[in-house]
Amino acid sequence: MAETKSIPIYQGQDFWVPAFEVKLQGRAQGQGVIRDVQSVSYKDNIEQMDSFEITINNWDADTRNFKYSDLDIFDPGTQLELWMGYFGKENMRLMLKGEINTLRSSFPAGGVPTLAIGGLNILDKFRKEQVSHVYEEMTDREIAQQIGDERLNIKVLADKPDPEPRYPYVFQDNKLDILFLMERARRIGFDIFVEEKASAGKSEDSVLRFASSSELRRNVYQLIYRKSLIEFSPELTTAKQVGKVTVNGWDAKAKKKITYTATRKELNVRGAGDAASQDKIDSTVEDKGEIVATKPVANDDEARAMALRLLETNAKELIKATGSVPGLPDLRAGSVVMVDGVGKRFAGRYFVTATTHTIADGGYSTQFECRREET
Repeated sequence: MAETKSIPIYQGQDFWVPAFEVKLQGRAQGQGVIRDVQSVSYKDNIEQMDSFEITINNWDADTRNFKYSDLDIFDPGTQLELWMGYFGKENMRLMLKGEINTLRSSFPAGGVPTLAIGGLNILDKFRKEQVSHVYEEMTDREIAQQIGDERLNIKVLADKPDPEPRYPYVFQDNKLDILFLMERARRIGFDIFVEEKASAGKSEDSVLRFASSSELRRNVYQLIYRKSLIEFSPELTTAKQVGKVTVNGWDAKAKKKITYTATRKELNVRGAGDAASQDKIDSTVEDKGEIVATKPVANDDEARAMALRLLETNAKELIKATGSVPGLPDLRAGSVVMVDGVGKRFAGRYFVTATTHTIADGGYSTQFECRREET
């Protein structure tokens, strides 16, 4: 998928008045509740469910009673929407729709008691029951869409990998649907995340993305150190890098061995780039290999696809980094950032794997984790 033009976050952006909104059962909370909120945080990660935590003052100095912990306003199971951004409806973004599942009180030696309200996004609703099911002559994309339509009751938008193996027989062996989908995604180098939809300040139906990291879902942001990029800490390590991956299997029908060896020259995604001495890194690790014989493959095409995906996943681990920017609600796991101002070796294209958005007394900030992916 072609990338959109990178956007400097400081162009046309208003960072003056951070704001948030909490809706319970679809209803916005009044200013009395909002004034008691001490901090709001949202976290997402391509390998975990999105989560939120709201810390609120739990003490009423006038009545000398606990304000929220003894009421049913934040009961577990209550549906919650969290919006974050800046003053003005057009600057607010729907971060998460989910349910409250955690209440944690603090009664400190000094200061007022607080209540922390936590929960997960709608993926948590899909952990209902274990399922055994057979999928015949289907691709992973078709499997994901069938599960979404028939059992999860959510639309699944699935990228079409190239090549896309069609499996004669796939067995879901007594597993939760969402965990089974995550396993299938990891098998082909895909990620799963929820994409929340909103229009005119109202939430719409959520969408489950089943896609490769090369398929973008948001703007590509340009981050420049000491301008829009407050902190950035990259690390390059070749300790676990390999130059090739071999997948071995057995064709029971033809009674013959299945094997394919993928090399780094076949990859479309590189872990570094020319400025980071990619060729020298490749030559350093070209003799290091990994052999996979424990994952079943049905034919040569499936072996090739698996070997390439495993090698690509390994290559993406070459350079990882953490960073922080002023609060940017559209910067989420699954986004891409173009980093500059950090020297030739570490400047370039990064895929965001996790973010933490926090609004507290110090304002609104966004921390992120990412990995280098040059295409």
